[in-house]
Amino acid sequence: MTGRNRLTAIVVGAGAWGLPAATQLALRGHEVTLIDRYGVANLLSSSSGPTRVWRHADTNPVLCRLGLRSVGAMDRLAARSGMEVYRKVGILWRDHDPSGLLTTLREEGVDHAEVDAADVGRWLPGLVPDDRPAVWTPLGGCVLAAASLAAQEKLFREAGGRVLLDEVVGLDASRGTVDLRDAGRIAADAVVVAPGPGAVALLPMLEVTVPLVPQLEQVVHFGSPDAPHRYDDVPCLFEGEYGASPGFYSMPTPGRGYKIGLNEQMRAWTPEDLDRTPSQKRTEATAVEAARLGFITDPVLDAQICSWTDSPDGLFVVDRIDRVVLACGDSGAGFKFSALMGEILADLAEGAEPDDDIASLGLARFDRPTPPSRRRGHFI
Repeated sequence: MTGRNRLTAIVVGAGAWGLPAATQLALRGHEVTLIDRYGVANLLSSSSGPTRVWRHADTNPVLCRLGLRSVGAMDRLAARSGMEVYRKVGILWRDHDPSGLLTTLREEGVDHAEVDAADVGRWLPGLVPDDRPAVWTPLGGCVLAAASLAAQEKLFREAGGRVLLDEVVGLDASRGTVDLRDAGRIAADAVVVAPGPGAVALLPMLEVTVPLVPQLEQVVHFGSPDAPHRYDDVPCLFEGEYGASPGFYSMPTPGRGYKIGLNEQMRAWTPEDLDRTPSQKRTEATAVEAARLGFITDPVLDAQICSWTDSPDGLFVVDRIDRVVLACGDSGAGFKFSALMGEILADLAEGAEPDDDIASLGLARFDRPTPPSRRRGHFI
């Protein structure tokens, strides 16, 4: 699998990483079959919902650098599809000790400002100060997640890609074969496996033993149908743990409201658990957090449950195993890299060698003692 020779390719998983990978491969002239049990961007996937946060404010240098690269990928997707796929509104990161974040931002040359505790309202109008300082980064905002996936699907179908609704029951990395419950065995030159929480069942087929932990999370929109654009230009906000609060990420959903998700799981994900009914208790707890911020003046508009999948160290797992390219363990932060990940996974499927940042996300790191986990990502 080298160069741009025409390949047959199978992509398993039609969500935030799999669909863009399939799209990139199809746009490059390869014959691509995209497989998902429930279809593109389905409500049971990790990628459902209208928005996600995108940012470069990350204590991990690799994710910070990938965040910078993701802007170019989103611009390329927007230009090619003719659709708006992200908005820049900036992000304010408030926490007791932002020193780790500040170190990374300085070392990576990311534009930022240190914000005194009493001055947070200057950067996010109406935010009530407390005793914590903050960090402002202007390069950040919201991925228009549903629009982004719609743009990818449009390009994928226009490039001749095929979608197959089926369940994967077997994988052979050396032969490049995928066994399907209904369609039987199919084979390809390259197979990209990016199945979100479904990776738990598929990793043993690849003889990979990394323990992944899928979880269910809830997000809540605050807004009013009478003023759907009230929060469109309000910056994103990261809140670290504070007193009894678990902390959260939040962002505007243009034309809808302001979205908050507490940084703790609802419950563990299991394949047979298809219930996505929001929890009233979690909604009420989220409303308490919204009220203390000061700038959210509208009531609860809606709530949604989705999944995310933690890796042992909170970082992505991206690697190549024979003919298979594996991408899993989004750790709640995957969608901000959606467009970029499509390009990266397509490169790997074509046989390109990973750069140093992508290589650092490979399986070899689990042969070493597991480092202390970074603070987990979040679905939103």
